[in-house]
This record gives sequence, C-alpha cells and structure tokens, in this order.
Amino acid sequence: MAQENKTEKATPYRRRKLKQEGNVAKSVEIASSLSVLISSLIIFFTGALIFKEVVAFLIAISGLRPAEFSILAGTTIKDSFTSIVKLLVPFFVVTILVVIGAHVAQFGFIFTLKPLQFKWERLNPVEGIKKMVSITTLFELSKNTLKASLLFGIALFILKGSVSLILNSAQMPLLEGVNFLIDLLIKVVLILGVIAFLIALLDFAYKKWDYERRIRMSKQEVKEEFKQLEGQPEVKAKVKARMREMARGRMMAEVPKASVVITNPTHYAIALRYDAEKDRAPVVVAKGKGTLAERIIKVAEENEVPVIRKPELARAMYSAVDVGDEIPPEFYRAVAEIIAFITFRKKRTYV
Repeated sequence: MAQENKTEKATPYRRRKLKQEGNVAKSVEIASSLSVLISSLIIFFTGALIFKEVVAFLIAISGLRPAEFSILAGTTIKDSFTSIVKLLVPFFVVTILVVIGAHVAQFGFIFTLKPLQFKWERLNPVEGIKKMVSITTLFELSKNTLKASLLFGIALFILKGSVSLILNSAQMPLLEGVNFLIDLLIKVVLILGVIAFLIALLDFAYKKWDYERRIRMSKQEVKEEFKQLEGQPEVKAKVKARMREMARGRMMAEVPKASVVITNPTHYAIALRYDAEKDRAPVVVAKGKGTLAERIIKVAEENEVPVIRKPELARAMYSAVDVGDEIPPEFYRAVAEIIAFITFRKKRTYV
C-alpha cells in the first residue's frame, strides 16, 4: 500500500511485534560517541597513573644490567603488567557498560535472534546493489562525511591556538613536554567527544522520526489488525476477564450503600438498596456466591450494613434477579419484613 495512505500511528501490537524482531529506532552513534566521551574522562582522571606505571616499567627495564636481565626481568615485567592491568580493567568494564546502557536507553532491553536468521534474499546481488545505492545509504555517507569534516575542522581550530606551545614542548623537560602533549590531546578528544555526542542526539532524533514514519499504518491495516486480535481466544478471554473485574469493582463499590445484605449465610449474598423516596421496590446492587459472597459480606460488615441470614430467600433471589434490577413481586413480602425488622431495630437503638 502506498506510503502516503499510511496516516495512522503504529498500534501497540505492531510496535511490540517489531521490537521482538529487533526492528527499533536506534542510532549507533549514540553508543560510539558516548563511549569515546566517557573513556576520555576516565583517561583524564587516571591517565597520570597509567603513564606513571608505564614510565616506571620502562625505567625498571632500562636500569637492569645484562647479567641481571634474565633473572629480574620476569618479575619486573609481571609486577608492572599486573599494575597496568588493574588500572585498565575498570576502564574497559565501564566502556562496555556505557555501550550497553546507551542501547538500552534508546529502545529498552531486547534479546532476539531473528536478525541473525538466514535469509536467501541476503545472497541476492541485485538487492545488495540496491542497498548500496539507496537513498538511505547516500544519506548516511553524506552525514558521516559532514560529521568527519566538522570534527576535523574543530580539532584544527583548537590546535591552531596551541601550535607555538606544541613547538616549544620540544624544548621542555621530557616529562613536562609529554604531560603537556597528553593534556592537549585529552582536551581535544573531550571537546570532540561532547560535540560528537550532541550530533548523535540529533541523529537519534532523526532516526526516531524516520522510524515512526516508516511504521505508520493505513486505516485499513488498523481495522484488519483489530479484527485479527479480536478473534484470538486468549485476547477475548483477557478482555472478558478485564470486563468482569471492572464490573465487580463497580458492584463492590455499591455494597456500602446497600440497606441490607441477605446471605445463605456464606454460599450466597444479595445486597439490596431501598430508598422509599426514590425506589419503587428494593434494587439488587450486588450479588455473588462463594468467595465473592464472602467479600460482599466482609465489605457490608466493615460499613455497618445489616447482614441477615435467610438461606432459602438468598438462593431464590440469586437465580431470579440480576444486579441493577428491582426484585420481582414474589419477593416483596419477605424483603419488606426484613427491611421493617431492620428499621425497627435501628429505632430501638437510637431510643
């Protein structure tokens, strides 16, 4: 169907299905730029320690006499290597966590092997050529070229003001010159990392917009999907269960307003409301059996609604009257006697 006819937003079911297939809006540049930025920050704070360990290792090796080299070199290398690894392991762990977190932040946690499944069309050279010369590929190529040019220009602009210092670093003491060059390099990488991350955010915003555009549905597709889902037994069961639960919730909310609850005593419960000024006859506001009957009785007792034990009447009314209906005339006399008894008892209590 033509793309211009797809004017409706994707339904939750379609989004969930696409997500299960690994088809989500994502920007790989978010993870790459963020990992570079975080790595630069880590190096900025721990680079001095790493540099110190490397220099100590080189000094230790260069200070060994030929006769001592074979004896002490192994221990020296082992100790220095262990110290360097201890500094680098957290660096790699943090970088991996940043990459994982960047992807999870974009589209949540997904575990699917569908993108790895073999498809014959991937071996079709014609399809491969189409992808190579597609608008998307040309756009990505142009975007990456502009991005690289922008970052390169910014790096040159930063270094341009430090050319004289870079040239003078050759006249500095070795450690001072190396520290200056390292600090300058880290400064450049940090600035480029921040700019690359901002560009990545813009790229993600575009990918999100493009993804929403591509997954749009036509009105006919929405109708067909609704019909398909409506026909599934498990969906029907869930809808019915939800409707029953909502109906029970509304019914239980009416129990505190009841005038009396007639019970079996626990197998059946019928809650009746009667207002002489509004109701022509008592109205059933709630009914239930088993566990539901116990809940009705409990709510009634908590709200000081009279609970009267009338087993035969409770069973008869449960089968004959639905919630929201007035009781039939054949129950008038029995219910009237109960309401009269309750009214009389209340009057005696107040007196």
